Order: sequence, then C-alpha cells, then structure tokens
Amino acid sequence: MMISGYSWHNSEKPMTKQGREIEAVNSGQEDKCPYLGLPEDAYSVQDYPSIYNVCHHVVPTAVPKLSHQVKSCLTPGFSHCPVFSADPDQKMPLELAMRFNPKVSRQLGWGGLGLAAVIGLLVLFLLVSRPWKTAPISSPSPLPAPTSTNIPFLIIRDASATPENTAAAPAPTPTAEPTSTPTPVATRTPHTLDVVIGSQDQFIVHRVSSGESIQLYATLHKTNPNVIKSVNYNLVVPIWVDSIIVIPLNRTDPGDLPAFEPYGIADEGMTLRDIANKFGVDLDTLARYNDLLPDDILVPGEWVLIPRERTYWYRY
Repeated sequence: MMISGYSWHNSEKPMTKQGREIEAVNSGQEDKCPYLGLPEDAYSVQDYPSIYNVCHHVVPTAVPKLSHQVKSCLTPGFSHCPVFSADPDQKMPLELAMRFNPKVSRQLGWGGLGLAAVIGLLVLFLLVSRPWKTAPISSPSPLPAPTSTNIPFLIIRDASATPENTAAAPAPTPTAEPTSTPTPVATRTPHTLDVVIGSQDQFIVHRVSSGESIQLYATLHKTNPNVIKSVNYNLVVPIWVDSIIVIPLNRTDPGDLPAFEPYGIADEGMTLRDIANKFGVDLDTLARYNDLLPDDILVPGEWVLIPRERTYWYRY
C-alpha cells in the first residue's frame, strides 16, 4: 500500500495563486487544497491536520481548525470550502480559524510574577531570621556522685560445703563468622512508552497526543517524515490521538530497516521467545532490534517491536 508523502514544488519559479492550482493539478495533488501548507513554504502540500498548516488564500495567513482541515482542506471536496471559493486575500472567517487564547498566556504571566514575589519574600525572611544559626553550646552540669547504700542480705551456706572461689571465669569471646556479601542482580529498564529501545538502531514507542504531527516528531528526534512512515507497519495517516507510533532516532534514511508493529505486553512471565512463536518472526532479528535476550522476562506495560515487511517506500 503506498502512502502519499510530501510533494515539493520548485520555489525558484514565482507562481500566482491561480498558478498554484494549475501546479497542484499537474502534480497529481487534486485530493487536497493547494493553498494549505507550511508558513515558511507556501508551495508545500501537507497530508495530515496540524497546527503548523496555514491557509495561503487569506491575508494574513491563518491556521484553519483541525476539524476543518480533516473534513475539507485534506479531502477531494476542498473546492466547497467557503474560503477557497471566495476572492483571494480576504480574512479567514472566525468560525473556521484556529483560536489561540491570549488570556491564558497573560494569566500565566501574572501567576509567574506572583510566584516570584512569594519566593522573594521567603528568601528575605530566611536571610533575616537565620533559623539555621544554632545557640551556643553550654557546658553540661557535673552529675552528682553516686552514693553507696548498704543493702542487707542473707547468705545461706551448707555447713558441709567447702568454701569455693566465687570469682566467675570470663566468658569466652565468640568468634566472628564471615558474612557473605550478596551478589548484585543486574536489572534492565523496561521498554515502556518513550524509553529508548535498541543500541545501534534506536527507536521509541510513543502515544499520540492532541496537536502532534509526524513533522513535529521528525523535528524533535532528528529524522524526517518519510523515515517515520517507512518504519511503521500499516501506519494510518493522518495520525489520530491515542494511536501508537514508532519513531526512529537520529536517522534520515531508513536503509534496510524493516517496518515495525508495536506490541504491548499484558501478561506476566512472557519472554521474547514466546513473542517470536506467537507472531512467527525470527527470534534473532526480534532480539537484535529490541536489544533483549531470548529468555528475558517481559513485564506488563512494556512494548516490543515486531519486525514486519515494509509497506511504504519512497524515492531518495
């Protein structure tokens, strides 16, 4: 199954807005709005909803709502969009524009000033009161000398007994026995979400949050969107909130990497050998990409990368 990626146009040629539509048709991009793209690259064509997509048909450029991007901008029915059919260089209608609430930042700013003031007063109080300064140590009063008290007692002796030396023999000193030092047991960090998996080829398994995109992951982890699409088995684009995605780290070319299907561990006592038998994959390949031994015990909540045949290819 081919998943469309980016279609980059030659930015050296100046293009009119009508020319943009002609260019989009000639390049086969008839299934999404030609005016939707990145702020710094007006001729890019995105294939997923994002807060970084702006509409270049309006002045000033504005971000359409994510719901409008999904239902109109990124579908073949983009021509029914009221912005597309309107005259160019108009403002984005308020009901279609992504709203960024400036009150939140102002509230956060006042809150930060208040917190800084409280911290300053607390530091001033500590400098003035100096609670850590200890009082001078006074010499202890001499303890009263113990007084001897004559305690009457009665000794009963056997008349036939021979006086014995009453001094008790010293008790034998016990010999100290050597204590065994326990051997430390090596532990490993479970491969939970956002924990690095692998040594030579490194990945993380991530749960998608609202507002995130493949382009954002590529920027944060020094890779690119096409590599991310290549290493994910049957990836659904655009990505949806709470879906699970595999992100390669510091890699700009997928090379000979397979695609990976993330598998979450739910049962106690499973091993990598059990996973290989369950999914019918090569145990050595499974162990290499997950940086685990075949009989390592997996814990619930841990994630394993199942190697699969790659379904997405693109020209480098």
